[in-house]
Parts: sequence; structure tokens; C-alpha cells
Amino acid sequence: MVEHREIYWVFAKDLDDTGSEQQKNRPYVIVSRNAINQLGFNVVGVPLSTKIHKANSHRILIPAGHMIKDLACARIMSDSVALTDHIRVLDHTRFEQPKMGKMSDTAMGGIELGLAFLFDIR
Repeated sequence: MVEHREIYWVFAKDLDDTGSEQQKNRPYVIVSRNAINQLGFNVVGVPLSTKIHKANSHRILIPAGHMIKDLACARIMSDSVALTDHIRVLDHTRFEQPKMGKMSDTAMGGIELGLAFLFDIR
């Protein structure tokens, strides 16, 4: 099962992207809660970018040290920015296996604050 906080490499093939939406393969952190993730194939994720200059009040800088790499993952973890304004529903059949890893509690808290700011949740 795909779980909250996990990081997966997502293949963008056939995503219906236009304009400034994220259009390439990239890591996503799962932000939907586990009770929802267990219901089916769809989960909600936030894409990560290595262009750290994009960080701002709702695009959250995540140092590589706050990403806990899975031992089976061959990909490199880099300082990243969680693009909370590019949140999307994902079919987990697009995910490369194994997972890349998971976010630390601190990093996930930052992403959640970014989402709260984005959606004006108080």
C-alpha cells in the first residue's frame, strides 16, 4: 500500500498537462491520509523540484537530510522544493518501484503548513 509521507518517482506519460503544470517524470510525496490511500488506486501527491530558487511561502524547501531514503532505491536524494500549488491526484500504477523513501516528520509538517497556507486553512 502507498502511505502518507512516502516519496515515489512518478512517470508523467499521458498526464493531461498544459501551461505551467508539471509535465515531466519527477518525485512526488504522498499527502493523502492512509485511510483514503487504502480505498483504491488513487492517492494525492505533491511534486518535488530540485530548483530550490522556487521556494516561497507555500513552496516548501526540503533539505535532502529530511528525506529518508529507502535502501532499495538507486535514485539520489537532493535538496528539493515541495510544489504544493501543483498538488494532484495520481494513480499509483504510475509509480516506479521501489519507493524512493519517505519524508521526516519535520519536512512533512512543513509541507502540511504550505498546503494550509495555499488553501487558506486556519
